[in-house]
Amino acid sequence: MGKHTLEIQYDYDFVLIGISSHEKDYRLCWALNNKFGLELIKVDSLEIKGKKQETPSFFSLFTFDHPDGFLEYTVVANLSESKSGSIKETDLFGSQLKAHSHSENEFLIPEHKQMNYFFVVKGEVEESATEAMVKKMKEIDIVLTAIPIDVSQLKSKHNLVF
Repeated sequence: MGKHTLEIQYDYDFVLIGISSHEKDYRLCWALNNKFGLELIKVDSLEIKGKKQETPSFFSLFTFDHPDGFLEYTVVANLSESKSGSIKETDLFGSQLKAHSHSENEFLIPEHKQMNYFFVVKGEVEESATEAMVKKMKEIDIVLTAIPIDVSQLKSKHNLVF
């Protein structure tokens, strides 16, 4: 019998905005909810496991599906929840058992390490609307900066398929 290969083509047709903020994820989402009239809620973390990783990395994830506009909004952290670079397992008495390295996927998008979060909008969004979103985000006190990012130029864009 012949060998069959399955090729998967992912759709990277979405708006990606990088956000730099020193605030916790829930505070940023609260501010975005207030500014844009969204209802972002925390869902299970995004799990990514690299080829050379023993254990997966987890990235904080908030989503909101807008029923009228056919848009899906997502905020995902760029830095792994185990941002210390390793997870230390301990026994019942606090003695260290072993440590796991997370250097491969410490960042969701390593090309933009300066960004703390990514705001993803899936659906039909015009370029002028994207520019307006970036401008409104920059008005939020806890947002240091916000920049639109061209997804097609990212090497690690496959991490944004969720």
